[in-house]
Amino acid sequence: MTITSAPAGLRRAARRMLTAAVAGMLLATASAAPAGRPAGAAGYTGPHPGTFTGLGFDTCAAPSDAAMTAWLQSPYRAVGIYIGGVNRGCAQANLTREWVASQQAKGWRLFPLYVGLQAPCTSYQRRIDPAQAASQGRAAADDAVTAARNLGLAPHSTIILDIERYPSGNAACSTAVLSFTSAWTARLHDHGYFSGLYTNIASAGLADHVAAYSQPGHVRPDVLDFANWDGAQTTTDPTIPSTYWVPKRRMKQYQGDHHETWGGVKINIDSNYLDLEPPTTRYRSTTVTPTRPSSRAAGFGPFRSTR
Repeated sequence: MTITSAPAGLRRAARRMLTAAVAGMLLATASAAPAGRPAGAAGYTGPHPGTFTGLGFDTCAAPSDAAMTAWLQSPYRAVGIYIGGVNRGCAQANLTREWVASQQAKGWRLFPLYVGLQAPCTSYQRRIDPAQAASQGRAAADDAVTAARNLGLAPHSTIILDIERYPSGNAACSTAVLSFTSAWTARLHDHGYFSGLYTNIASAGLADHVAAYSQPGHVRPDVLDFANWDGAQTTTDPTIPSTYWVPKRRMKQYQGDHHETWGGVKINIDSNYLDLEPPTTRYRSTTVTPTRPSSRAAGFGPFRSTR
């Protein structure tokens, strides 16, 4: 294997446009892993990522099925997939229901990512409207769940909302983001899915969500996915209170934007360490009319993992 670093760039939303093409050129068909290399885990069909502690990677476009077979020689066993969002940066030629089923059969765990509207105080073209933040958050969740179901992702999977870095010191911006993400989480719960949030430790997004963690009326995400490119494979960080998003409710992106080659296939990736298990409370799936307000009160119940 080889690992090479690339200059840091925009983390997820609009980079690595040629990843899938490069992977396909490097290996049109993957051979079986040679003797002594790690084999694929047993097939998995439960909620994603489910109970999982270990390494994962994400890349802008889902790699080919052959590339994913080749990467069973890597230490990674989870992969991030960009299932939708108005700010998703790459086309997803490989990301189909059949692709998901094939990766599940190989034992890959998936962590679905959704790159929706961004903070109103950023330079993104598609941003949250502070006057409509809650309704836009619900609409994003409706869209994400539709995409997840179309891909065959099981109910009670966690869908991670990617909120890129935004500056601190803008109260109206922070309020809009929190309104959006709270509505996003509540709506995912209505649909029977769990909520994740991606943020950078240097972004106001982390500080805002830490401050709102126990705030009345705020529906916090079930899982925190945070970026700190210090290379440490851990989910602890001094910027996050030790009692928040525990136990096993965190994942960390510890290295960004670099190339690795496994099984002859080179892919530009971000590296992640996951320490997750399903929340102890679930929200029963129900029929929800898209983009309309709904009550979270119905459908709460005990959850017992079967995994």
